[in-house]
Amino acid sequence: MSTNRKINDLEYRLAFYKENNGSRHRDTVDIRHRLAHSYRAIKQFDKAIDLFQENIECSNQTLGRSHQLTLQRKSSLANCLYAAGRYLEAIPMFENILKDRITYLGQNNPDTLRTQGSLANCYRVIGDLQKSLSVHKDTFRARKKILGSKNNRTLASKNNVDLTSAMIKRSY
Repeated sequence: MSTNRKINDLEYRLAFYKENNGSRHRDTVDIRHRLAHSYRAIKQFDKAIDLFQENIECSNQTLGRSHQLTLQRKSSLANCLYAAGRYLEAIPMFENILKDRITYLGQNNPDTLRTQGSLANCYRVIGDLQKSLSVHKDTFRARKKILGSKNNRTLASKNNVDLTSAMIKRSY
């Protein structure tokens, strides 16, 4: 199925679910989330962001701010902001998600570490290389301890440490 056809199908299904189940129904939220990701994939970031935000509002009201699905939806929005180049909006979102994930899931949870790495990438892209390096090092150490040194996510963290270190060296 082409992307445009998939989007048209999801838009139709979203309208149907909203009308028949309401805006906050689990199925409506799921379709809205899938549609938002489809818009993000074709770089229609404003549409994706609006849909992600609507889902976060629903999740906050129905599941609560600390629920894992709410945190996942916030993460989807933060990642969309990052992809759209809206780093200064993404950073506080990632910081808040990280704080919540540490509180509710723990420091070494894979979702927590993924958020931590995303935050470090934001710091790097805006030029805060020292902060980025510090957070990437923390992420690498935690992943190495939990996942082992040969895990793909651990290796990705190591690459981020090396890349950021090289950028710092070039800036001097």
